[in-house]
Amino acid sequence: MVPGGVMCAPTLTDVTRAWSILEFFRSNWLEKVWLGCSLERYEQIQTYEDFMVWLEESPSHSSSDLGFYWRMGKEIGLDKYGAGVGKYVTWGYLPHEAKYQHPTIEDRSNAMIMKSGVYDGNTDSHIAMRHDFLRESTAHSWYAEENTDIHPFQRTTKPIQKNDKDFDGKYSWSTAVTHEDYGRLEAGPLARQLVAGGKHGESWQHHDGFILDMFKQMGGASIHLRQLARVHEIVKLYRQAERCLREFRLNDPWYIKPQEKDGIGWGATEAARGSLCHWVEIEGGKIKNYQIVAPSTWNSGPRDSEGNRGPVEEALIGTPIEDSRDPIEVGHVARSFDSCLVCTVHAHDAKTGEELARFRTA
Repeated sequence: MVPGGVMCAPTLTDVTRAWSILEFFRSNWLEKVWLGCSLERYEQIQTYEDFMVWLEESPSHSSSDLGFYWRMGKEIGLDKYGAGVGKYVTWGYLPHEAKYQHPTIEDRSNAMIMKSGVYDGNTDSHIAMRHDFLRESTAHSWYAEENTDIHPFQRTTKPIQKNDKDFDGKYSWSTAVTHEDYGRLEAGPLARQLVAGGKHGESWQHHDGFILDMFKQMGGASIHLRQLARVHEIVKLYRQAERCLREFRLNDPWYIKPQEKDGIGWGATEAARGSLCHWVEIEGGKIKNYQIVAPSTWNSGPRDSEGNRGPVEEALIGTPIEDSRDPIEVGHVARSFDSCLVCTVHAHDAKTGEELARFRTA
């Protein structure tokens, strides 16, 4: 396994080695260090109350890394701030082996093991996510397009060469991504787990109500819950890695050369940080236009055309700063989104524009 992935035709040796790596990860870290229990025991947790019972059930649970993180997060108040926009999105991921043999844009959501969806944060209402709901605004971005709130298929990328930072005007390379009906949405592990608790979708699709119940019992999102959702996902992804290894058909063709010379296409999945999607237009066998909305486009985008802040911007509002020259709380908020940004943060006085401090986080 190589971080980022390398295209290759898997062999029996590759699959066997992958199983060995998984088992080593499970026995030496996931169960022994992180959980302090078996995966099977942890998978019995379905609600906030179940988690509290598990936490006190055994010293190995309470003293595990997960137990330590939970206590530490509550002690330093990570459950008190960093909520964000309060609405969430996931494209869904992991195609079903039998149901995704002839993929179409219309049928994609119903062929994903981990279902797609939008959760509004206030009710039990979850809806499937479709790519045509998405809009991009460049009102506060360093792009020259005159149109705002357009679908990526209608957008072309025209960067501004001189990109002065103007917080009343343009101040970001990211665009502001919105849902046609729900506005700004947060992507990432928390969004995936809140959607996983929904009653929508097909009966065979993955369902897990744990983080949704935690969300309700804790009064909404926070840094603490966002990070808990991220680490809760580890166990689920471990199980899915096992499933994928079992489904390999080593004698099947592993590469199919595209035959299309003209057309448009859309593809989506979930990266570690959240919802990732690509739109492509092909003409004469060559790429004519290509657009990407990455997880950090959803989360780190600037204000939209109506002035609404994005998830990270909104999550920073009201953050308690104990020491303005060491605003570690800002780092807590930003890192909880796991944004793929240059690892430098500038803090400025809003009245004078003076740079207070500069911190390199990596």
